[in-house]
Amino acid sequence: MSGILRAAALAAVGLFVGSCMTPPTVLERTTRGPNAEDFFVQQSYATNGRAPNFDEKRVWQDQMDEKVKSYLREHPELEGTARYTEFRFWRQVAPGSTPGEVRVLLGEPREQTIDPAMMATLGEQHWVAVRETAKEAWVYPLGWVVFFDDKGVVDMLRRVSPIDMKDE
Repeated sequence: MSGILRAAALAAVGLFVGSCMTPPTVLERTTRGPNAEDFFVQQSYATNGRAPNFDEKRVWQDQMDEKVKSYLREHPELEGTARYTEFRFWRQVAPGSTPGEVRVLLGEPREQTIDPAMMATLGEQHWVAVRETAKEAWVYPLGWVVFFDDKGVVDMLRRVSPIDMKDE
């Protein structure tokens, strides 16, 4: 019996030490949104356990080029905006990006909500500033939450490790 208790105690200590070693995360408010290539690389790691190889990256780039060009043909008014460069060349979500632009770059969100209580939970300490304009929130991988008003992106949050923040 004492062997079982000892094993359980060691397991509990191991879990406690492991949880203490996991760095806390911080919810950061940012003006630079998620990047389509970051999502592609993350998906490759999740699916294949590795970064995409040269051929996989080339195929993805060709497909993304076609999606972006197609969207721009259907929405020529985007070319005259400040976010054109972010969409066309950087493939990055920017303040003002429409839901269509976000879907082209990042795909469908994992979760969407118009519920203010859920958006408050997603926004944590930033909700006070975000709630004035946010009418919808989309949740994406890599810790991203994108908030929209009636026209486009009004705010973006991402969950990061404090260690990651030192690198920027």
